[in-house]
Amino acid sequence: MPRRPPHPCGRPGCRELTHTRYCPTHTAEENKTYDKHHRDKELKRFYNSQPWETLRRQKLAKDPFCEDCRKGGTLVKATMVDHIKEIKDGGERLDMDNLQSLCHSCHSRKSLKERNRRGV
Repeated sequence: MPRRPPHPCGRPGCRELTHTRYCPTHTAEENKTYDKHHRDKELKRFYNSQPWETLRRQKLAKDPFCEDCRKGGTLVKATMVDHIKEIKDGGERLDMDNLQSLCHSCHSRKSLKERNRRGV
């Protein structure tokens, strides 16, 4: 499938063309700002912990393809491990049964739905 043509970066005044919301320079700045002001510090520590990294690797080894895409009949390599029931909603952090392997696209779609549901 052909890609859409690049468009200007979303940062006002930047004329860099990109296929994502921001050019690489402004993506890094936006991520840094988000991490500093919006990301939950406790969850950040959890996602950087050894137990999570070990479980994440095990899940991707067990289910290397995106579980949402596979339901639709497509095999796409999974790059993310997602909690089916969010930790914020009482989901178990280190329970393999509460995890699913997703591609970046499906993970982003699910995260957006969850943020919209929360009104964030």
